[in-house]
Amino acid sequence: MFRFSAGPVSTGNNSAIQVVAVSCLVFLCMISAGCGGSASPFVKGLVSQQKNKFEQTLRSTISLPDSLPDAIVGRLYSAVLEPQGSHAPYHFLLLAGELPDGLSMDSSNGRISGRPLVPGDYELLIRVASKRERAQGLGHVKLQVAKTNSAQTLAVHISPTSLTLTSGGSQQFTASVTHATNNSVVWSASAGAISGTGLYVAPTVTANTNATVTVTSVQDSSKSAVAKVLITPAAITPPAVLTLNTTTLPNATVGANYGAQLSASGGVAPYAWHVVGGSLPQGISLDSASGALSGSPASAGSFSFAAQVSDSSSQSSQQQLTLTVQSNVVNNSCGPPTYSCARTDLNPAPLPSKVPDAGNLLGMNRITTDPDFNSRIVRITDASLNTGIRNLTFEAGFGGSADANVWNTDSSLLYVQDVYGWMYPLSFDASAMQVSRLYAQSFPQWGGMRISAGGSWSRSDPNVLYSFETRTPSISRYDFTDRSSPPQPSSLVDFSSAANCLPLGFKPIWRGIGGVSRGDTVFVAAYSNTGTQGSGVYVAAYKIGSGCTVYNTQTGSVSGNWGSTGIVNTPDRYTIHNVKISKDGNWVVIVGTTCFSTNCDGPYFWQIGTTNVVTCQQGCSGHWTEGNLTWVNNNGSPKIGQYQKRPFSNASLMQTVITNLPSTLQIPFDQHPSWNNADDNDSNPFLTSTYKSTTSTWAPWYNEILAISPSAGTVSRFAHTFATVASHRFSTKYAIGSVSQDGRFFVFSSDWMGTLGSESGSTTCTVGTDCRGDAFVVELK
Repeated sequence: MFRFSAGPVSTGNNSAIQVVAVSCLVFLCMISAGCGGSASPFVKGLVSQQKNKFEQTLRSTISLPDSLPDAIVGRLYSAVLEPQGSHAPYHFLLLAGELPDGLSMDSSNGRISGRPLVPGDYELLIRVASKRERAQGLGHVKLQVAKTNSAQTLAVHISPTSLTLTSGGSQQFTASVTHATNNSVVWSASAGAISGTGLYVAPTVTANTNATVTVTSVQDSSKSAVAKVLITPAAITPPAVLTLNTTTLPNATVGANYGAQLSASGGVAPYAWHVVGGSLPQGISLDSASGALSGSPASAGSFSFAAQVSDSSSQSSQQQLTLTVQSNVVNNSCGPPTYSCARTDLNPAPLPSKVPDAGNLLGMNRITTDPDFNSRIVRITDASLNTGIRNLTFEAGFGGSADANVWNTDSSLLYVQDVYGWMYPLSFDASAMQVSRLYAQSFPQWGGMRISAGGSWSRSDPNVLYSFETRTPSISRYDFTDRSSPPQPSSLVDFSSAANCLPLGFKPIWRGIGGVSRGDTVFVAAYSNTGTQGSGVYVAAYKIGSGCTVYNTQTGSVSGNWGSTGIVNTPDRYTIHNVKISKDGNWVVIVGTTCFSTNCDGPYFWQIGTTNVVTCQQGCSGHWTEGNLTWVNNNGSPKIGQYQKRPFSNASLMQTVITNLPSTLQIPFDQHPSWNNADDNDSNPFLTSTYKSTTSTWAPWYNEILAISPSAGTVSRFAHTFATVASHRFSTKYAIGSVSQDGRFFVFSSDWMGTLGSESGSTTCTVGTDCRGDAFVVELK
């Protein structure tokens, strides 16, 4: 190490010498190759002579190292110049020479960092000054940048490297790129199709066919990896024995529309259906092609008949059935809000020995009856719902939330979601309990319309859906009044361009959907521009006619166009896990993740447009849902399965909800409540699906769909979820579902005890690994 520095010296000749010395060094570096790269011996000699003269003239006080650690082209680099002879704080200045392209120096701490791009030997003249002691020094520092280590050449890897697929089967490939600054890749296949994420779909073949899947580095297109795929034709097996599976039928009511689906398995499709003995009630007919019973019965009674199904291989199967038609004056209290026809007992209802047949990979619109609860259940999705990407799992709602408002106001429309986050709006015939895709002719590649966003149906207009966009902090509006031409989205609000809202140009990485209030007057979302769920600090609310109000949970500040602004009345500071708006639009429930302050209790109830935040501090755990004025949560206190309710305005006013709990419930026992049907007084029952892992002792409410009255404390039981509770998909594992706004239906996610085929297109699957899940709707009576 050498000293090349100047400290406080006397005036006169010494000052002139100092100026001359520095000027000479600067000049010498200027005429050299920038004091960087490989300087000539002549230039190096002049620099060395001037340095020696400078050292003889000035008193040394601060010194710098002669050299820095070596760097390698393309690799991240960081090194700190450490002065000797004085004390921080320092200020560093590059007087001569040039740093390698890609590196920069922090003048406050002397850190040189970045990713160097050009190899070479670099010589730098750096001045350092101590602000506190008024001392300074010069250092001649050397930095060598080596070429990239040949042992760390960019490489592309693919997994699996070889496999065998059946004709039309699929495989998810994965790729990795090592020693690269850009890990992006491009996929291609010699036969079949492959997506941008590596999902490969084999072509249909009649003989063994070889194909290759290639993944190529975007950074270096000469680097790639190849997997070999052997595609075999689908095995031709003798048809299974044809069986008519339906053994019971749901009751019908005189004068009311009726719908039921006969089901069969085995044989060779298509099937043909006939009544070969007895007779159907007048007004009811059997569709010979689909096996659907429909119509409106004219008279009450029990009608026995023999149904037969035949297939294209000349097999047939018969079943004796009875259809009971009730008088139209019997128990008009079935259905919401009292659900008088539902079970309320506390007797265990284990899964039936034979699970109702919902079909396998295919079975959309198949209606079954839960034998323990006599409820109609229709399967509304199957492996063919998306004709472009088959065998996907479909779920009720979005993001594993039972609070998603997936139904319109009159249960004529709803949406489901695939595991990639796409929404599929569906038309629903409430009487026949049948669904259909919307705008299939306009979107033949997908089998119908789909939307890349999370959504919430309007609470006032049955034809309007609001989408909360993923790439921008905005909300769009879709109007489905015209069922022949697909709607185009119209902008409702952009939180990043609206006045006094999110920062201009805000780019979200994560957004949480808070939802829409009664009357479509207030809309709420949470956002992060720094990371995924759990990193956001912005809660944004938009009120029609008033504009934005924003609560920053990290700073505690409220800003906006309307209401109060300033600092909230709680000292808690935190990031956001999720948010939901109360149905009346006055409150937002906020659940935190990371605490910035001394203490964070929560959840929190922010009164929109004010600085008032109510903190829930006691008995606030468990999953929850919200009405207009009330928040309910299943904290399991004082007994397993119990709910608490409290007003948003005073979280300490806590009351238990259920009056009669089963004594045999055991943990783990989980519930995910939904209250889209909440009335003004929050007296309507909320719905929930329950979760209980495998147990040797079955208790009531295990893996069922329930309605819980917050006013009467009663519990109504509607159906099994038929979930294995072991799915690899979250919503399917926990049978997440959502009640319709009119309280007549509940849509839920299920793998139907692993009978819906695999996500690779096989008719069999491994539970917890690849079993498909679908959305089902149960009728609430």
